Amino acid sequence: MRYILLFILSVLTIAILWINIGLHKKDDNRAEQKKDIQLQLHFLETELKQNNLGERMQQLFPEGYVFIHALYGLSWCELALADSLHDEKLKEKAIKEALYAFDQINSEKGMSPFQIELIPENGIFYCGWKNYLLSKILQVDRTFNSHESYEALFKEQSKEIAAAVKQSNSPYLESYSGHAWPADMFVTMASLKNYDKLYKPKFQSDIQSWIGSVKKKLDPKTHLIPHKVHPETGAMIEGARGCSIGLSLRMLGEIDSAFGREQFDLARTHFITTQFGLPAVREYPKGTFGLGDIDSGPVILGVGFSGTIVMIGTMSMYDHPTLAHQQYKTIHAFGFETKNDEEKKYLFGALPMADAFIAWGRATDLHYSSSQPNVSFKNWRLQFHLISVLVLLILWMPVWWGRVKGWVKGKRKSE
Repeated sequence: MRYILLFILSVLTIAILWINIGLHKKDDNRAEQKKDIQLQLHFLETELKQNNLGERMQQLFPEGYVFIHALYGLSWCELALADSLHDEKLKEKAIKEALYAFDQINSEKGMSPFQIELIPENGIFYCGWKNYLLSKILQVDRTFNSHESYEALFKEQSKEIAAAVKQSNSPYLESYSGHAWPADMFVTMASLKNYDKLYKPKFQSDIQSWIGSVKKKLDPKTHLIPHKVHPETGAMIEGARGCSIGLSLRMLGEIDSAFGREQFDLARTHFITTQFGLPAVREYPKGTFGLGDIDSGPVILGVGFSGTIVMIGTMSMYDHPTLAHQQYKTIHAFGFETKNDEEKKYLFGALPMADAFIAWGRATDLHYSSSQPNVSFKNWRLQFHLISVLVLLILWMPVWWGRVKGWVKGKRKSE
């Protein structure tokens, strides 16, 4: 039993030291960050193409198959769009992988979990992510083989989405029958905004009208975008939450940056916090308690797993790169990275959805550099280091106390 105890204590000690050292990961330059993201995407590529990652994620999440492919494709797109050196090999790889991801989403398997009778068909989660990914692919390049058919599909989908929004009494369309989540609509409307960037603007008035409706349906407590609403009226069912606000703001930054900044400032007040000195994102607003669910993942001491990861790219978008890097370093430290020349993964590859979100967030970060005063947490690692030392002292106390007692007894006998 003594040796088992020593083994357990040693493992816990190594883990705590690993986390503390990981918090001091040096800042990557742009080239190193791009390489790091590609290694993570190579891991996801292998899992998707050889180890049925899409099907595995579908077993864990209601939209897992679509979600993992969308994040994978979007990460490649953001990587290519941020490439200031115009690396043709990178662009070709990005287009190839993003089209692969889109084709999986556009397949029978991709659309099978969704209801065809909804407006638009298959619901706004499916249509939104599908159209948004396609909009990003076309932003990267519009000259690849078969681009004409993809462009025609994008234009038709955008037209159908805009028509559905006009017909609705609520700014939030259904993802499933009787269920509407605002975050899905922000993804959708970002795809229409990207249409206007790619072609002659067509949806400007539709987008502004929609934004006006959104502003009338905010969470009255936080004045933020709600998490879930009534699909017919847009009335709030559940207020703002960390798992959705980061994603909504990420998309709002592309749709209406001024409104996005207003919302981000409110999110900083209500959701962005520290836990044991480390930056984190609460799942529920400060002063509110709630449990985790399929959307948030585990909620530990108020901190949401999903929201904390998603917010990396969002922070960068709103001119807080230092805060984003602190957030990433925290995730990196607790993620127990494994890495070689071929791939990189966190949590030993046990939760690839987290890898996909991290890759997408860090690829987004490549787009933004700000000279504005940068909010960050001062001495953000110190408190955690001190707590870690205290925990190690408590863990090893029985061992050292036993030795001290033995030494004292031996001393008394010798006297």
